[in-house]
Amino acid sequence: MMSRALRHAFPRIAGALAVAAIAAALGSSGLVAQSKSAAASGQKLDAEYTAKIKAATPDPRITTELIDHMPASDKVPSPLTFFGYVPGEPGHMTYYKDIVRYYEALEKASPRVKLFKFGVTDEGRDMVALAVADEATIKQLDKYRQITARLTDPRKIADAEAKQLIATGKPIYYASGAIHSPETGSPEMLAELAFRLAVEETPYIQTIRNNIIVVMTPASEVDGREKAVDNFNYQQKHPGKPAPGMVYWGRYVQHDNNRDGIGVGLKLTQNMLKSFLDWHPTVFHDLHESVTLLYASTGTGPYNTIVDPIQVDEWWILAQTEMMEMTKRGVPGVWTYNYYDGWVPNYMFWIGVMHNSVGRFYETQSFRGQNYAVNANQSREWYRPNPTPPDIMWGPRANVNMQESAILIAMNHVAKNKDTFLENYYLKNKHTVERGRTKAPYAYVIPAAQRRRVEAADLMNLIRREGAEVHVANSAFSIGNVQVAQGDYVVRMDQPYSAVCETLLGVQFYAPENPRPYDDTGWSLPLLRNLKVSRIEDKAILDEPMTLVGADLTIAGAISGSGKTLIVDHTTDNTLVTFRFQHAGVKMAAAEKEFDAGGHHFGPGAFIIANADRAVLEPSIKALGLSAWAVDAAPSVPAHDLDVPRIGYVHTWTSTQDEGWVRLAFDNFKVPYTYFASTKLKEGNLRSKYDVIVFPHAGGSGPAIVNGGVQGAEPIPYKKSDDTPNLGVEDSTDDMRGSIGIEGVMELYKFVQQGGVLITEGGTATIFPEYNLTPGVTVEQADGLYVRGSVLKTILGDKTSPILYGYDQNALAVYFNQAPVLRVGGAPGGPGGFGGGRGGPSLPGIPNMQPNAVAPKLTTLEGGPGGNAAGAAPAGGRGGRGVAVGIGSGAGPGRGATPASEGEAPAVPQGGGRGGRGGFGGADAAPAPRVLLQFPNDPNDLLLSGVLVGGEALAGRAVAIDAPIGRGHVILFANRPFWRWETQGNFFLAFNAILNWNDLDAGRAPARALPTSQQDR
Repeated sequence: MMSRALRHAFPRIAGALAVAAIAAALGSSGLVAQSKSAAASGQKLDAEYTAKIKAATPDPRITTELIDHMPASDKVPSPLTFFGYVPGEPGHMTYYKDIVRYYEALEKASPRVKLFKFGVTDEGRDMVALAVADEATIKQLDKYRQITARLTDPRKIADAEAKQLIATGKPIYYASGAIHSPETGSPEMLAELAFRLAVEETPYIQTIRNNIIVVMTPASEVDGREKAVDNFNYQQKHPGKPAPGMVYWGRYVQHDNNRDGIGVGLKLTQNMLKSFLDWHPTVFHDLHESVTLLYASTGTGPYNTIVDPIQVDEWWILAQTEMMEMTKRGVPGVWTYNYYDGWVPNYMFWIGVMHNSVGRFYETQSFRGQNYAVNANQSREWYRPNPTPPDIMWGPRANVNMQESAILIAMNHVAKNKDTFLENYYLKNKHTVERGRTKAPYAYVIPAAQRRRVEAADLMNLIRREGAEVHVANSAFSIGNVQVAQGDYVVRMDQPYSAVCETLLGVQFYAPENPRPYDDTGWSLPLLRNLKVSRIEDKAILDEPMTLVGADLTIAGAISGSGKTLIVDHTTDNTLVTFRFQHAGVKMAAAEKEFDAGGHHFGPGAFIIANADRAVLEPSIKALGLSAWAVDAAPSVPAHDLDVPRIGYVHTWTSTQDEGWVRLAFDNFKVPYTYFASTKLKEGNLRSKYDVIVFPHAGGSGPAIVNGGVQGAEPIPYKKSDDTPNLGVEDSTDDMRGSIGIEGVMELYKFVQQGGVLITEGGTATIFPEYNLTPGVTVEQADGLYVRGSVLKTILGDKTSPILYGYDQNALAVYFNQAPVLRVGGAPGGPGGFGGGRGGPSLPGIPNMQPNAVAPKLTTLEGGPGGNAAGAAPAGGRGGRGVAVGIGSGAGPGRGATPASEGEAPAVPQGGGRGGRGGFGGADAAPAPRVLLQFPNDPNDLLLSGVLVGGEALAGRAVAIDAPIGRGHVILFANRPFWRWETQGNFFLAFNAILNWNDLDAGRAPARALPTSQQDR
């Protein structure tokens, strides 16, 4: 049988010396055989380091000649010298702060290394990028960054100049690690890779160092990295005891920190985006851990339509090169394709994709810190020609070996083909500009003076943050049926980053025949931010005079008039809630009906401030972009006081993932709250502490949230200590164990009965209905429904409710993901109504190879089904998917529910529901629940962006409900009003509930009498 050394040597670079000879030369020290290129370089090896690599590798199949050794250096400290261990040695994990110290030492010792700081995390830690290249290149980094920047904009250079830049330029390969904090191997690997690239003199490494610039960020979720190392060290020090766990990663979210590429709300994403735009990398590579043994990203499809065809080829070329080269070296389990899709652009590596770089990622078998058996037995498939055998042993060094070998192969391939990758980068940017000049849409127009002026400007600033261009119209003009006013925002598509613009401003359709999506399928920001945006299909707009915006847009608020009473218009711009809490000591009221004053028409919810101190309020009004009118006297309109509430905010110790997005919104708009764990609900006496309690989605169904919790036989603390110095930042406790339990639910019930307001969303919105505490509201099992992270249309219900103040429209877009489905009133209707049959036979085992062949049709907010949505292609039926009337279970509105057409408020059903889980009973009689948002009755009038199958299960169902209990209210959102920093147009549904907490019965006939004074709380 061929020896392991010979199996490694056989496929390697031609001209290498025989590995057997090298093995003989090194045999006395027990070192693994080195590649011929390593020996030919004449460079001395670090015998101790090399031996430790071999000793730490749990399976000889998971290594290559690229990383099975380490050269010695008299000047540059190795990881072994600096840390006292080799990256990947079992029992060791390195803090980010120490990796940064090591990078600083590399920069000090080697002229081939340069360290940059590019941002600060939410917890105040520096984020860094380390550049490695040959000495001459490091001295001229600015020159090479300018070259890639110039290749980014083909409008400013000719092809001949681009050719010269390509010949003199160098691709930049940017690798980042540990955005997912429990995926702990990449920072270790990137520490070792930096040293290897800086000191090794093999031809393979020289090719990389001389022809490309490698940039690496060892951990993009820096705060979470330190918490992960805390947990690992705790386990090492206290074997057998439960570690605190990764309750928090960064300040706000856990795994979803890699779903922020659309909203860009987290400091992590903002900083990485800034670093990307500073470098203009040719390849942007994010390192992950989850699957066996190494997945190199390509995706099953559908690929997002903004991806340039060249980039699709680059995805496959790099992945296939890694698969082939690792297989040649005898390494099993390297594969591609069948993991994610390539559709949703919210991952961090899509920063690269949207900016015409090669955005890609790895998923590597978990690092863990100790050796373990994989116990895999993968099948051989076309996308996995060399599957993982069942007897693989794995461990932290195997993780380092696998990642480092593969990424060196990719870097070497880019280095050997540097001109090709630079040319591709230039051409992708050129194609993007050309598409904007020759194919609709040619631009998007965003009215600057629309009702939500602040939000419109904020969206434009998001586009500018992405490096894309925003213009303003110099004068008014008409284009097609769109009237453009002077000062309106124009986002042209004939720019290099128009893919970003289309991603954020367009709509999406995910054909249901495609493979199951990996994440969300729709995310159109104008819809989710409740903004008016026009898609322009007339090329003439590119010739209209307009001016490029050179700085972030700010909306200057203003006060018109000079009277003693100020009236602030309620536009649902989110800065309005900031204004109220900034001036918590100022008495304000909310108008309950529309009225005219000061020459302006105000809708319900306008803030009325009598005897206003203009000198105190005007600076805030201007800074927050609000519009106010000063009049001589308060208007004669029904109004109620905007009592400032004491807000309690509940989290669980098992899931902080989703509630973090709500905290991000509250913190950003300066809504104060007291943050506490759900286990404290049992302590009771809630009404004496809080007026409003916010309990965001916490994963799972209502009963799972109530009965779940951290378990264990002994206390499990989550707090800062000598063993865990980085924990306890967001919240801390001596013991996380326990559940909400029935006792906690009843304390929440008492809180509401006594006049408090409980705001719930997603899973927490099902708690009271499931326990029969909100009569008339039931949770349905939606058989046949498939709606994966889509944007759906809802109809506004009772517009007299304070929760809908400021929404001057009939329909509102919401984010919805499968559940919960809430019903107010009677049971579903019988057969009939709208069917959803697919039509046509389905042949088993024969997939649809053209799922995107026919252009989709989506509904719109303004019209019913069948109208082309902005961004959708012209009308055309999808083959085999016609609407069938009367097929399936049907979805009539049901007894007790009056159908609502667009523009009509759905009637509140009076019939009873199917009941809840039982066990409580005896709920106090209360007025019927108030339906605030409801899905249209026509299931074909639901989908605005994304995917939807079986919409009959949603038709006519309630989306947002105000359920009175005793003197208080439970607000139930089946949608997610604070989803991933994307749904700013929904934020004020919750903000209204908070601001009007003491008067939510306003507009209800007859209204319940409730106290409004501070003393009666």
